Amino acid sequence: MITTQVSIFAFHAARVILVLLLLLSFCSIAFFIERMLYFNKHFLDKPSILPELEAANSIPEIIRILDQYDTSETRVIRKGLGKKHRSEDSFTKIVAAYFCTEKEKWERYTNFLGTVGSNAPFIGLLGTVLGILKSFADLGINTGSGPQVVMAGISEALIVTAVGLAVAIPAVIFFNICKTKIKAGSVRVESIQNMICSKNLFSESSK
Repeated sequence: MITTQVSIFAFHAARVILVLLLLLSFCSIAFFIERMLYFNKHFLDKPSILPELEAANSIPEIIRILDQYDTSETRVIRKGLGKKHRSEDSFTKIVAAYFCTEKEKWERYTNFLGTVGSNAPFIGLLGTVLGILKSFADLGINTGSGPQVVMAGISEALIVTAVGLAVAIPAVIFFNICKTKIKAGSVRVESIQNMICSKNLFSESSK
C-alpha cells in the first residue's frame, strides 16, 4: 500500500517539476526579450556624446546636449545638474544618488534569470530522483517485471535533468548578457560625469 502511494506521489511530483521547468524557461525567455527591448530603447547607442560634451563651454550647453540624447544615462546626469548650477561635489553626489535608483530599473528581472540559471539543474535533479523513486516503487509492486522496468523508468527520469540543464544554460547566458549591458551603462554614466567634471565649469557657474 505504501509502495503504491509512493509511486503515485513520485509520478505526479515529477510531472509538476517538469511543468515548472517549462514555465521557468518561458519566463526566462520573455524577461530576457523585455530587457533587450528596454536596453535598446533607453540606453545610449551613439558614441558621439563625449566629444560633444568636451566641446561644450558652459553648463547650459551641457544640459542642452544631454536633453538632446534623453537616454537613461543622460537623465541621471541631467538630474545631477538640476535646474540651477551646483558645485562639483554636489553634482557628483546627486548623480550617485539618482544612479542607484536608475540602476534598480536596469536590473529588473536579472536576479530572476540568475536564480533560474543556478537552480534549474537542481530542480531537474529533484525530478530525476523522484522518477527513479517511482521506478523502484513500481519494481516493488510488480516483482515479476525485472530490471527492465527500473531501467526504463530511470531513462525517463533523466529527461527531467536534461530539461533542467536546457533551462539553466540559456538563463545563465541571458543573465550574463544583461549584466554586460548594465555594466556598459554604468561605465557610460561614469564617463559622462568625469567628462563634465573635467571641464571645471562648476566654479564658474557658481560665481
